[in-house]
Amino acid sequence: MNWRPALRLCLAVTLAIAGAGCALRPPAAAGSGSMVVAAAIKSIPSAPSMPELIVLTLSMGGFSLRQEMPVDGGSAHGAVQSLAAGNWLVDAVAVDGEGDAIYAGRAKAQVKRDSVTPVSITLRAVEGRVRIQVSAAGIASSVPVHSADISVYYAGSSSAYRSYKDLREEGGHFVVEDTGYPPRSYDFRVVLKAEDGSVLYESEYAGFGVCPGKFTSVNWSPGLGDIQVDVEFLMAPGAPVDVSVGVDGTQAAVSWAAPPDGLVASYRVYWRYSLFDRYTTSRSQQVEAPATSALVSLSSQQKGSTVHFVVVARDSSGQESLRSSEVAVEYR
Repeated sequence: MNWRPALRLCLAVTLAIAGAGCALRPPAAAGSGSMVVAAAIKSIPSAPSMPELIVLTLSMGGFSLRQEMPVDGGSAHGAVQSLAAGNWLVDAVAVDGEGDAIYAGRAKAQVKRDSVTPVSITLRAVEGRVRIQVSAAGIASSVPVHSADISVYYAGSSSAYRSYKDLREEGGHFVVEDTGYPPRSYDFRVVLKAEDGSVLYESEYAGFGVCPGKFTSVNWSPGLGDIQVDVEFLMAPGAPVDVSVGVDGTQAAVSWAAPPDGLVASYRVYWRYSLFDRYTTSRSQQVEAPATSALVSLSSQQKGSTVHFVVVARDSSGQESLRSSEVAVEYR
């Protein structure tokens, strides 16, 4: 998936290098130089917080130095003494108020004696971590639950993004802990199986969101039918609110209220005909802002079902917000 910028925060990071001193003496060309680093952060939906600190690590051979600079008014500045001429690797990390690395980038720079080397670094969102905890309590079956399959999807994918097969129960739960999740909204589905592999229970699709560099914990129980998602985030753009739906014949009139952030360029309306179905782009309709309503044509073959709707906001680069609250209507 191509992450294009929802908004850009430009951090001008300047390293002023003095000619005196011998703080570093790697086996490089004699003399010292200076480096100017410009770091641009690409922000995505569900960013939990703004960066408060930029950590730069410059390394060459077995030598490295570290510089921490607070973010103030969209910029940060610092000085490093006696940077030897040679080829340097520059790592930049943006850290939020909780100490989590939420954006990161890397660049190479050749520092020449008595000269200034410009370096441009784009900081991209750090992948998140996920823990999905499934309880089989409440399953009405005379056969005990032996294992579980958990499949994770996102809207732009026709197949499972990740699949976890034949999980065994530990401490009363089936648990998945994994890393490397790109920040976005996901759906997941649980299948509980008997020892012979037969299916005892297939869940509905449920959703969760992953924020840059953050840990997302999801608790799921079929007995209670609820999901607890422990995520704090700042959406950009925000999700539409006050979604309402009316059905007349084979058309559904969907309306909503715009989020207050002013970042919306368009909306996308998703619908599904069953809780055992999931939202996909093949059943969606785009609406250009400032319009906040749409007429959706429903399949006549699905009459008699309950149709579920959500609306997402999209910015000018096509990135989606998290979903609105789901609205269900009878299709007669």
